[in-house]
Amino acid sequence: MNESEINALFDITTDPIKNVYDLSTRDSRQEVERIIRIFNIVKEQRKTCSRISARGLVAFHMLVSNN
Repeated sequence: MNESEINALFDITTDPIKNVYDLSTRDSRQEVERIIRIFNIVKEQRKTCSRISARGLVAFHMLVSNN
């Protein structure tokens, strides 16, 4: 398979002019809003996970240094 066949199989448009979301219908607008919410949730989870891992590392260091 070449690149154009794979793009056709997965319905990928490589032309940047045609590769846009159509916001003319309510359903398509809601779909874009849902995608944005998912990206925002992922961004917040990254922040939270980094804080939790730093806190865990400090707790581990305290545990090791006390023994």
